[in-house]
Amino acid sequence: IKKHNPTYGYKRLSKLLKEPIHRTRYWYHDNAIPKPILTVSWLKEKDLLPLDINNKRLLIIAKVLGTTFGDGGIFKNLNAIFLSSSELEAVKEFGNDLKLVFRNEIEDNSRVIEGGVYGHSWCYQNTNRNVIRFFQALGAPIGKKSEMNLKIPDWIFLKEEIADEFFNSLFGNELGTPSIHRNKRQLTSLDIGLVTKKSLIKNKINFLNQINTYLNNKHIKTGKITISKNGENILLRLSINKTLDNYLAFVKTIKLNYCIYKQERLIKTANEFINNKNNKIKELRNTINGLTKRPYSESWIKNNLRLTEKSYKYVQNNKSIEKWN
Repeated sequence: IKKHNPTYGYKRLSKLLKEPIHRTRYWYHDNAIPKPILTVSWLKEKDLLPLDINNKRLLIIAKVLGTTFGDGGIFKNLNAIFLSSSELEAVKEFGNDLKLVFRNEIEDNSRVIEGGVYGHSWCYQNTNRNVIRFFQALGAPIGKKSEMNLKIPDWIFLKEEIADEFFNSLFGNELGTPSIHRNKRQLTSLDIGLVTKKSLIKNKINFLNQINTYLNNKHIKTGKITISKNGENILLRLSINKTLDNYLAFVKTIKLNYCIYKQERLIKTANEFINNKNNKIKELRNTINGLTKRPYSESWIKNNLRLTEKSYKYVQNNKSIEKWN
């Protein structure tokens, strides 16, 4: 504006820009470029502006962003972007992913803190304001998530692989992984849980419904959202169907980011589940029905064990899952 209007002073410029007078005065006299402009220039140097759907680093960006809705986040005062985990490897991977996006110079702003009340935990933090502002602009929540409205940014759904990376990180942080129930016939809980204030229940239900839609589009069945008290707050849970077919679909489709032990537990539980079902089929085949005095039929066995034709054959072949996806 000054270039095209050389007679304008900093006061008139401030009115046109709707900025405080002190800001245009320093820029006008001392060439003190505002921080937002410096941030834009820095991101341009990193080939992150303009940012479009074909940017090669967008998958990593979505992967990092997913953690900010889970065990990671951005401090309310914008002092750092972080990820907390019980696994040191997870926070190191998070830091390496940030370097892949913004290059090695952000290493000077990073640190890993050790802590934890019930054993070791780790927290990676990066204080580079350009990095923080970048993820803020992309829709990362700022501050304590239980006390604010949450919404998954629309751009996440522009491409399936972008959504996959985002949700893989969110599930890696927030998924409650199951074990075999003591009756050995079913699984314990498999769900996504959120703690929130009572006034934000509607928003958090909408947020869980976004997750629900994503899973359903992946042909993974979900259950109802349950609501219970958690001290002064409210606990919401989106349950995931625990039949063998659905559980195997989840394990084979969803890859958990930044969480090795949950990946391993999902696979271990799947193999135990398959083995238990297989043993029960063999047992029932060799058992005589007390009422009919005849062996149990194949259809009766499938109904009793909650197996479809597909999972029944899968179990009989005793196909174990050896590695992730």
